[in-house]
Amino acid sequence: METETSIIISLTTYKLISLLVGLMSIYLGYKLFAKGIWGQAGDLDIKFKDNQLILKKAAPGTFFALFGAIIISVTIWKGLDFTKYADSNTNKNTEIEQLDSQDLPDESPI
Repeated sequence: METETSIIISLTTYKLISLLVGLMSIYLGYKLFAKGIWGQAGDLDIKFKDNQLILKKAAPGTFFALFGAIIISVTIWKGLDFTKYADSNTNKNTEIEQLDSQDLPDESPI
């Protein structure tokens, strides 16, 4: 299998698994919420620059759903970028070829 093909397959698989984990987390959060499981309601306070998110007395299902939504959002926002992986792979091969072509010193450094 060529390097480019394996990069495409592995990156696509990684992204699909990330989306499935996010969807599963949202689904489990919904199931907890639908069953009425409140447990000990938690608080969440997040600040990011000028934005603030506050959840007071939220059910555990809410946290699962929020976590899943964050996973899905980051996965979609990052997208599929094959070029940076392919470029880094070709640069490594070039560096190895250049190192192999250099002359070795006549004397041992030790």
